[in-house]
Amino acid sequence: MQKHRERLNAPQAHVIIKAAMQPESHHATPERNRNTDDLHILPSGAPAMASPPFDRLFEAGAGQGLYALATSNWETPLGTAAFFLKTMGRQALTRMAHAAAERPDEVDSVLDHLLPNATERVSLTEQFPPVPGGEYITPTVISRWFEDFRRLVKKETGARGITPAAWLKALGAPWDQIGKVFFHLAENRDDSTGLRPFAFMATFAHQSAADNQIRHLPLSSALKLHEGNHTALLAVLQPLQEAARESRLLQNLLESGKVYSPLAWSASEARDFLQDSPLYERAGIMVRMVNLWKKAPPKLQVKVTADTADGEKAVHSSGLSIPALLKFSVSATLGGRDLTPEELEELLNNGDGLIRFKGEWVRVDAQKVKDLMERWSRAARMMSSLGIPLVQGLRLLVNGPADRLAELPEPDEDCLMEPGGNLRSILDVLTGDSPVPVPELPTHLARILRPYQKEGFSFLYRTTEKGFGACLADDMGLGKTLQAIVWLDTLRRQGKLETVPALIVAPASLLGNWKEEAERFAPELVLRIMHPSAPDSWQPSPTRMDTPCHAVITTYGMAVRTPALEDLHFPAIVLDEAQAVKNASSARSRAIRALHGERRIALSGTPVENTLNEIWSLMEFLNPGLLGNRKSFEKFTRSLERGYAPLRRLIRPFILRRMKTDPALLPDLPDKTEIPAYCQLTPEQAALYHHQIETLHAMLDEPDPAKRLMLVLPVLARLKQICNHPAQFQGTDDYLPERSGKFLRLQELCSSIAARQEKAILFTQFRSVIPHLHDLLSRVFGRPGLTLHGGTPIPERQNIVSSFQKESGPPFCILSLKAAGTGLTLTQASHVIHVDRWWNPAVENQATDRAYRIGQHRNVLVHRLICRGTIEDRIDAMLTEKRRMADDLFSGGPEQWLMNMSPEELKKLLCQS
Repeated sequence: MQKHRERLNAPQAHVIIKAAMQPESHHATPERNRNTDDLHILPSGAPAMASPPFDRLFEAGAGQGLYALATSNWETPLGTAAFFLKTMGRQALTRMAHAAAERPDEVDSVLDHLLPNATERVSLTEQFPPVPGGEYITPTVISRWFEDFRRLVKKETGARGITPAAWLKALGAPWDQIGKVFFHLAENRDDSTGLRPFAFMATFAHQSAADNQIRHLPLSSALKLHEGNHTALLAVLQPLQEAARESRLLQNLLESGKVYSPLAWSASEARDFLQDSPLYERAGIMVRMVNLWKKAPPKLQVKVTADTADGEKAVHSSGLSIPALLKFSVSATLGGRDLTPEELEELLNNGDGLIRFKGEWVRVDAQKVKDLMERWSRAARMMSSLGIPLVQGLRLLVNGPADRLAELPEPDEDCLMEPGGNLRSILDVLTGDSPVPVPELPTHLARILRPYQKEGFSFLYRTTEKGFGACLADDMGLGKTLQAIVWLDTLRRQGKLETVPALIVAPASLLGNWKEEAERFAPELVLRIMHPSAPDSWQPSPTRMDTPCHAVITTYGMAVRTPALEDLHFPAIVLDEAQAVKNASSARSRAIRALHGERRIALSGTPVENTLNEIWSLMEFLNPGLLGNRKSFEKFTRSLERGYAPLRRLIRPFILRRMKTDPALLPDLPDKTEIPAYCQLTPEQAALYHHQIETLHAMLDEPDPAKRLMLVLPVLARLKQICNHPAQFQGTDDYLPERSGKFLRLQELCSSIAARQEKAILFTQFRSVIPHLHDLLSRVFGRPGLTLHGGTPIPERQNIVSSFQKESGPPFCILSLKAAGTGLTLTQASHVIHVDRWWNPAVENQATDRAYRIGQHRNVLVHRLICRGTIEDRIDAMLTEKRRMADDLFSGGPEQWLMNMSPEELKKLLCQS
């Protein structure tokens, strides 16, 4: 820093004061409060909060919430995501304040400054902290929030008949321009020596009593104007004192008193000013670059290029893979252009600060650049014989967690990390920017798969063949299992599953579903089950393979209890419902990460990017080391002061997520998708069920059909009660979820629905079970829902419907099947769940139509809970086989078709295990 500054003459000071002021340059994000909040994003993209005092913040729209967060000081601490929204709102108001100071009479133009531009919208989307429903945040959604904000401000100013500048004045600090301190930096055109090419002046905004206009006066005038008014003087000086605590430049200006006069500055002083300008803005000082730059001048940086240790081999062989090693080359860059050694030497020899280079001002910190060049060159030489693992190199490219990289310098703003040509080509493959041939699908699969499912298969194939793990995180109902089966069948056709089978790990309730889908879509893919419930359970052996098969499916519990799995090297591992390993420290998660798999994929219908712990746990399975160890990852996420874009850039190539609301998918989706949700009876349920079957067996020999029907119907009702929950059959209130496979499956299903901020309606024919279902789901969704049954008064029913139809209203509604007749429209639901079966398709379809109506803009998923090996399973099979004639066959309900069955047919239907 220069010790002496030349003062500017009066004409120069006048030029600075009268010059047009540029919009804000850089805004630093204030320190974040990390208390937990319940901000979440609804499927429409609207933000919402559930807990007081924030629960009504967004009721009137995103604009109202942004305004309230930005302009209020809350006694209750804001969590990370809400604080990020507050910062977004404050930055928008600051943009508008800058425009209002420059063009106070141009109302629409000033209001337009509330809207972020296209680049800023993309940046805000990437930077947004992980939050429930975060998958719904897009640049378009961000745009809608701020357009709503603009409408709100326009309505406010129009209703009061005032300009945006006057409205901001009413808001007070920090957006009221009057009384604020301004720092101006301009080019000193009177400098003939080249020693002091810049001019600085501090002013404050003052409203003239004569004509009510805002004028900029030298800061020294504030001392005279507010002499004797301690409060007004403090308002001027306090931002200066606050900023000076972190800025040595400003501290020196204040101590010397030179801040009150126009100054001529050297390039080095101007550079220091540029570096500290975010501190000034954070303290409430307005920074103006007068006729200089719309953005900061280009800066000399060290460029470190990471590429494969043996590029030619990587290109011509099977491709880059996880064990591949990277090496570095070091150069210099300026404004995106690589410099020659001669240009670099010229810049470094011209000193520090702002330097004229090829006709423009550039920023140079010569000593820091020299130090970085030396350190990275030394590191590159050290790595020339060793290289570093690819996943660690990928972390460096996005300034990610830096554990195990102590021998390398920490990247910062003076160091630009870039992939070299070979590495860039493989990254293009992962991101889909570079086409990769995938094996041709068999004719029947090519015909069955929808376009987006073929894209999902291609993603799994190209990512895993390059040695990386892949996560397919499609919405429920988009066919993740089918896409994974096609991938496994491709590996089978390539002969990669012959020696050791692939391993699939899934919840117990999905074992049968996997086997059925594999038999249906890939009949040559031999899949066996490893579970005690399977008649011929597969057994792992490191020395001898059990009966040959291409894939083995087991449960997470079995994977934990079978250490022999760790001794095998599987050609592929698939995790279904991968959120089961979200707790990284659990025994389940540790056991899964200990498995050896050449290829790894994970399937999850729950958004995987909305919780930091889940992100780390999932990525540590898919691509070990990509996010560093837990400690370094936590340190890394705490350092994300400018948003989460670096983390998203690091994991984005390995996650493919499509939502039912994607416009590109809508033409391929049916209006309704029916998904059987299979359940396993618990041992207690199975014992009760088989006892009733034994009782029923003797009754079926009754020759009189009418008498036989009277005997069978009560037992049939009891069987359905047992399938729901033992407590329902026993008439007790002990509805522990662990006692019922159906309650556990419902809990699992609704957890996924809740994670996506979607809504569900549930139907049951048993009114007595409704309160217990409500208790279960209130815990799953984190707040109560609604219930409607025959005892619900008619006037109250419409209130229930109206409440449910609000997007921010209760997340679920449980109805008795008979009460769900005509007159109810519940189209906010994306999911319909039939808890128990009413074996009349017409009745079930009528209930489903409460959610699916003409004009419904979302794909509706219909889930039918079916207990395996029970009457529910067999009735469902009958309905599926005879769907075309089911309405006629079963329209009279179970009484009619049971009456027409012989004793032998009834035994086969009701008693077969």
